[in-house]
Amino acid sequence: MSITDQRRRVAILGGSGFTGAELYRLLGRHPHFEVDFVSSESKAGFPVDKFYIGSVHKKKPSSLKFNKTAELDGHYDAIFSCLPTGTLPKIIRQVSEHADYIFNVSGDYRISDPELLKQHYPETLLNAFDGGWHYYVPEFSRIDPSVKVVNLPGCMAVATLYTLYPLVAHDLIEDRVVTDAKTGSSGGGKSTTEHHAERSHNFRAYKVHGHRHKPEVEHALALHLDRSVSLQFSVYSLDLPRGIMATSYSLLKEHVTAVDVKKAFYSSYASKPFLHYFNSGNGSPMIKTVVGTNYAEIGAYVEGRNCVSLATIDNLIKGAAGQAIQAANLYFGYPEDAGLQFAGEGAWP
Repeated sequence: MSITDQRRRVAILGGSGFTGAELYRLLGRHPHFEVDFVSSESKAGFPVDKFYIGSVHKKKPSSLKFNKTAELDGHYDAIFSCLPTGTLPKIIRQVSEHADYIFNVSGDYRISDPELLKQHYPETLLNAFDGGWHYYVPEFSRIDPSVKVVNLPGCMAVATLYTLYPLVAHDLIEDRVVTDAKTGSSGGGKSTTEHHAERSHNFRAYKVHGHRHKPEVEHALALHLDRSVSLQFSVYSLDLPRGIMATSYSLLKEHVTAVDVKKAFYSSYASKPFLHYFNSGNGSPMIKTVVGTNYAEIGAYVEGRNCVSLATIDNLIKGAAGQAIQAANLYFGYPEDAGLQFAGEGAWP
């Protein structure tokens, strides 16, 4: 995993969706990765740059065309998979033969408990994979070079983790936590059945109980900190195309102060290039200032023993495509922000 001047050959599976489009756009500016294959079952044979809206201003379009996933051939340093959840496990053995690492942004390999897999990701359980997989949060996880599948957290799950990690890591809160996560419409993907008329000028809860990011967050905290929480997790629809705000409500333990909370967040996130912690008095997380970036904005606010911690991200970048590239950078030994440095991030107002 050493830095080399040679550009690494990568492929994108599921390239015609929102996340696939973001991966193609971001990897196109990456100094070390070059996209040589993009799959789409419905767009096979169609020129990639003619399909992507983001490529409309290219003076020299690529000659790359979409292929069916089954046409994947040769060797790739990395494969970025954004296939619909349940698809990759069916073809994982075939795909894994063609790559050193698979960076997966779907939910298939996010939890390991068989009962939870049966409930939330049955295809993963039915198509067990012996090549090794790793649940990887770039800011918290260790690199495991022995695994084949590097699975990234869900967008709402990772935003929630940012709100809770310092509090749990420093043992500042009681075990019961309530989180609500508000998400933009692109989080449902292109196949969502929700009509524009239902979402526009509206705000509603669409999963009060039973969302599969709940066990993922609990699993991730236990995995990284050997401690979990009892989480009530509810999800709401925002009238926005992009963006997530996760808000966690927790009860501080006796004698824990606002200064303790501030120190915990600062010490946890000060060295993380994409995590911006708002110290009290200098602003609060917003969606608009992270949309189009790989940044997360995080804040924590204390009144007595009540703590409210918030995080905002762009669900398609920090919650999916950008996070996957960030992980690949770390796995291949490149600077963590390679290809993710934006010139006009946080446009305001």
